[in-house]
Amino acid sequence: MITRKTAVLYLSDAIRACSIPVVPELFRRKDRASHDFVFFGHVPVRAYKHAGQWKFMPRDVLQAGRTVAELPWDPQDLVCLEHAEEGTRSSDGFTCTGWRTEIRHVIHSAGADSGCGCHLPQGATAHQRRHTASDCVLRRYQDYSIACTLPMRALVRVSGNWMIPRTLASILDRRDEQESTFHAAGQRCDHCGDAGSDGSWRTPTAGGWRTVCPACAAATLQRYRRELQGVPYARVREHGPSAAGFLCAVCETARPATDWDHCHGHGLIRGPLCGSCNTMEGQGKDFLARPGSVWHLLRCDGCRARRILPPHHRLAALRRHLHLTRGVRGCEWPLHMHVVLEEADHGYNFTVRCRGSLHRTRGEGSLRLTYEEAEQILSRTVEEGLAQDA
Repeated sequence: MITRKTAVLYLSDAIRACSIPVVPELFRRKDRASHDFVFFGHVPVRAYKHAGQWKFMPRDVLQAGRTVAELPWDPQDLVCLEHAEEGTRSSDGFTCTGWRTEIRHVIHSAGADSGCGCHLPQGATAHQRRHTASDCVLRRYQDYSIACTLPMRALVRVSGNWMIPRTLASILDRRDEQESTFHAAGQRCDHCGDAGSDGSWRTPTAGGWRTVCPACAAATLQRYRRELQGVPYARVREHGPSAAGFLCAVCETARPATDWDHCHGHGLIRGPLCGSCNTMEGQGKDFLARPGSVWHLLRCDGCRARRILPPHHRLAALRRHLHLTRGVRGCEWPLHMHVVLEEADHGYNFTVRCRGSLHRTRGEGSLRLTYEEAEQILSRTVEEGLAQDA
């Protein structure tokens, strides 16, 4: 298998004589993709995760490049860019819009349908002032890409209508159709075939995405019973067992684990987590909002004995307390967005901003939280977490 960098070289060589506006350097997997494919034009190329890095089969990459390069290209053979329907948001949070809607949004944001929004300097020449709204769009968004293509560079304004070469329209239509197929397939459980209503069944693993419904996850995976309590992470990393055989120790709904979460301060295993929980725990943002999260952190014997939280969760615990006690009731913003907390002399300065309130605090400007008050809050947080294990 080859890396993305090598795949780009293969694609560049395959399309050397191709006139279609495609850019191999843009060949990369989207972070939020719901499948394991990368599109080069309308051709999906399977990506394989190996040692934490996405790689590709050389024959798949070459075939994708050759398929696109063999398409006929006539920039004068144009079709109209239709006024597509507004994109709809699926229940798993992904915005499902076709490429036509996507381009219309770009044109609208540039103000090209209502006139050019450029601000020319005083003394601009007559030639500079003759540029049109379409010129503005093509200049400002010429590098806007979809599936490694540059559709904005191929747009033409004809009699008040936006036109695009037929070949490029066909490429993007076929890409949208295949993308929808992959998205639908990613909703079905790999074991029983049932279809989910959202994307919560998808789990990132060391080898790519898995889709497992809660019933199949509970039936096929172990629930963690502290089998590795007090065991160093280094030993488990070398000799196993794999976290993939367990359920996530924090998710309320049965979900496959992907990683052994461990305390970096003491080097001890805490338990198995799914990819989402593991990433959130590592960042320290909003992890404590999940039920049982404090109890999970205190599965580390070192933290439990000292009755402390890991350093990167201390500020998160303070933010959560300030949100609950001083924020707007029912605010749904993530904690790291609506509670600003900065360490200062002898304490912390904080400001709470919540949806529905431009600037909400108790008093004028930022408020002060002393170190003593902060330690009391953290102590209560730990004791409440330990009580869950009682």
